[in-house]
Amino acid sequence: MKIRIETAALTAPNISGVGHYTRMLTNSLATYSPSNTEISAFYFNFLSKHKDPELNKAVKHEKHIFMPQRLFTKLQSYNIPLPYDLFSPRVDVSIFPNFDLWTTVKSSISAVVIHDLGYLYFPETIEQRNLAHLRRCVPRSAKKADIIITVSESIKSEIIAEYKVPASKIVVTPIPADPIYRQPSTIDVATKYNLPTKRYIFSIGNLEPRKDLPTMISAFRSLPKEIREKYSLVLAGGKGWKTESTERAIKEAQAAGENVIRPGYIPQEDVPAFYQQADLFCMSSIYEGFGMPIVEALTSGTPVVASDIPVLREAGGDAILYAQPKNPEDFAEKILSILSNPNSRKEMSERMQAQVQRISWKKNVDTLMKSFEEALK
Repeated sequence: MKIRIETAALTAPNISGVGHYTRMLTNSLATYSPSNTEISAFYFNFLSKHKDPELNKAVKHEKHIFMPQRLFTKLQSYNIPLPYDLFSPRVDVSIFPNFDLWTTVKSSISAVVIHDLGYLYFPETIEQRNLAHLRRCVPRSAKKADIIITVSESIKSEIIAEYKVPASKIVVTPIPADPIYRQPSTIDVATKYNLPTKRYIFSIGNLEPRKDLPTMISAFRSLPKEIREKYSLVLAGGKGWKTESTERAIKEAQAAGENVIRPGYIPQEDVPAFYQQADLFCMSSIYEGFGMPIVEALTSGTPVVASDIPVLREAGGDAILYAQPKNPEDFAEKILSILSNPNSRKEMSERMQAQVQRISWKKNVDTLMKSFEEALK
């Protein structure tokens, strides 16, 4: 079987969550597919200005250097059917990991990854330009795709409800953490990033409204003084969109002398160390597609407090503590229950590892290959 994956998300300077998923999906297909499977990665690299993605050596690179991706994406968004693979070899399956099913003339079947429907349920949290694009492309992609791939049972149910597609058309691939999160870190985070305290609570993700970081900041500020002096709240990740309320909450906390730290975008090679050396990982999102950072934290052996929403319960199972969304008091209570117990990491370790072992890329690849084979019959 020949499979081509659209990997444009890997050419961005700062790789997003979709980009990390794309890399893991591509590498996993190259690693776990049957030996007679050929995997290729397609991306735009206009005039070779970008660095080519770093992928498994078995993956063949196909790049288009004569058209800017921005122009192609704009045409695609407005349903101008310019085939992306006009000059590419024929394949059995094309996979599009970023919501949008591109027009193809050299593929027997197409699969699109729909990570979530945040643009429908929480449109106020989505960047305006991206919101318009998602409103145009996702319904069209859901209808035209031979297979829809998503990352949680919660999102599968939402897709069925909103787009009336049969459940048999949707494949769920929960996202395991990269193996690097199991490898002992070799840097001292507090020293390298000049944190004001050795111990810290960690959170990571682009600044955007659905992460609801003001709730987390408020929870931190309500912790007892001796805890706030001993710990920092480290909010890692690039600047997203509609960040005014989050930035205001950060500035107010810092002006009050609180140890609320914004290191910005962290290089991928340092992220495992941030997880591993944290006393706690916190995720206060009001909506997610899966909750990949929770799995990364659990893989790193770090306790987690997260919003009590269905999709995060899928990611965390009974291995983490849950707090009511948008409820700083409940978050503070759960955070304190872990920080005040020096044995919390040890006591939760068995449940954390059991939850991590429930999902794997090998299982995901087996599921995908079976779906591809059935669709090609």
